[in-house]
Amino acid sequence: MFSKYSNEAKMEVIQSETIGRYYINVLLLKYPDKFSKIFGVLTRAKYTHASIGVSNSDGTFYSYTGKGFRKEFPKQHPTFKKQEVPCKLYQVEVTKEIYDVVKMALSDHEKQAHNFKYNFLGFLLCLLRIVWPIRKRYFCSQFVSEILGQMKVIQLEKHSSLYLPDDFTTTRGLDLCFSGHLSQLVAAS
Repeated sequence: MFSKYSNEAKMEVIQSETIGRYYINVLLLKYPDKFSKIFGVLTRAKYTHASIGVSNSDGTFYSYTGKGFRKEFPKQHPTFKKQEVPCKLYQVEVTKEIYDVVKMALSDHEKQAHNFKYNFLGFLLCLLRIVWPIRKRYFCSQFVSEILGQMKVIQLEKHSSLYLPDDFTTTRGLDLCFSGHLSQLVAAS
């Protein structure tokens, strides 16, 4: 699906997918919008949005926004209002069984999207480092961390309701594949 950059400065492309291998992808973004700017000021975060996808797909990612559960298509929107979007792409190789379970969980969320809402209160409590999961409500990084943790993709270092997008930059088990702008990532895929 996406090419892997082993050295950001040289931008040497290494294919990350091989026949018979399965990957879960985590995409971090910093949109140049008002919410991201406020979020960045409050948290000093470099990235303000997280989404999750699977390899061997059409490049679709899944996440939560203020409008609830969303399918995201980075290839269709490599910029935001004609501005570059900083991003990082992480991958973790998984077994076929875990890959299938993650795909099923994402599909289930998509089918039941009308039952889920954005977790505004949970997001605010996360900023205060207060664990308070609310049933059927998620913010982006909480959703990504919960999928990764529940499906045993990685070992969570804290409760999923305390994860912010930048936390994935230091999460053990996730391998950095790309760092740059979303338009560069899309062009390389």
